[in-house]
Amino acid sequence: MNLLDKDYLLRKHMLVHQAIPGYWYTNALGQLQQVRVVLHEGNEQKRVVLENINGKRQMVDIDSWYLLDLTLHSPGFERRRTRRTRRDSGKHL
Repeated sequence: MNLLDKDYLLRKHMLVHQAIPGYWYTNALGQLQQVRVVLHEGNEQKRVVLENINGKRQMVDIDSWYLLDLTLHSPGFERRRTRRTRRDSGKHL
């Protein structure tokens, strides 16, 4: 891994690419994966436990997490965005 890679540094600071327990993410193949646990050492994130839709779990270190090609797909995220859109569109009527 090249730590000077601009994409890696950008992803590390993007909220969309943060490992949030309970949230679902879609990988490049369209498969759903949920962050089950984020393991810490002190105040620093070290590992992420992912679970796919079939229940298979895998653990990746935090640097590998940022290199994954994932898109946030959490239903909670979608509901909040839909509610906000409806509320905002009501103001213009």
